[in-house]
Amino acid sequence: DVSDINTDGIPTLEELTQPLLDSQHPILGLSKELIHKLVQSARALPREYNSNVEEIEHLQLKLFVRHHAATAERNLCDVSGSHSSKLSVPLALGTLSPRQIYRYVKSEQEQLGNTTTSPDGIAWIINHLEIRDYFLFESFLNGKAAYNLQGRRPTAHKPNVQREWLSLHDGQDAFTRWTSGKTNLPLVDAGMNELIATGYISNRIRQNIVSVLTKDLTIDWRLGAEWFQLALEDHDVAANYGNWQYFAGVGGDPKNRHFRTVSQAWRYDARGVFVRKWIDRLKDEDDIEVLLRPWAFRDEWAPIVPPESQLTWQDKERLE
Repeated sequence: DVSDINTDGIPTLEELTQPLLDSQHPILGLSKELIHKLVQSARALPREYNSNVEEIEHLQLKLFVRHHAATAERNLCDVSGSHSSKLSVPLALGTLSPRQIYRYVKSEQEQLGNTTTSPDGIAWIINHLEIRDYFLFESFLNGKAAYNLQGRRPTAHKPNVQREWLSLHDGQDAFTRWTSGKTNLPLVDAGMNELIATGYISNRIRQNIVSVLTKDLTIDWRLGAEWFQLALEDHDVAANYGNWQYFAGVGGDPKNRHFRTVSQAWRYDARGVFVRKWIDRLKDEDDIEVLLRPWAFRDEWAPIVPPESQLTWQDKERLE
């Protein structure tokens, strides 16, 4: 029972976000219009203040694990409905603990073991908790090095290649287009529009957005991490910066992970549902090729990077 807790000293969302609107200095070099749009979207989200919020979160956990976890298509760009557990939000806010989730999933697996349904279908939830733990412990290990441009010292058997990054000063125009959803890469812009409007995007979309900033635009990955920190409802410092290091190629596993966003859309938004949903200019478009590559059909649609860089070689051959 938390009814006797004095909440007078807890600031409201409006009070927390007002300094962003009042700031006389550009935040990440971005326009006041974009910051205002982000803040207004956050304030407009439906919120319920319940003294039994933990009970509600636990009920939602049960419903997802029992009825949706085994069939959720988690790789899709659009994971609305029941394709995502959305557990990252209560984990970030502390309304559910990793141990609560782990114990409940294990208990459900034990029950499934006595049926014809495989308990492996929901094991991915525990795997994701382990990944989250990895980033937490890595953050403790790295300390301030977690925020170094070139990351921490890599493992001995995988030498880290020193990468060249554009500063905010040198990459401001591209960074502004990226944060504003104006790269003219449909999957990326749709994802950024969803992020600004809802504070959430799927893991698939996060990976594609990160890839464009770090691999195509080569802008300081920490700027992207700061933007996510500002915009994500489920922001967690360790998970956010750890994932950005991972995809920027400066973390503990420094590979060159480059997502080709057009090919990604072809596979994970094959009917263009996600792009139509979040890009007004394309909401009435029926031709999937226009949704994937509008620059090939509309003269005014110039992407921020060479369009061929967003296709795998297999898809290039398909188009040829």
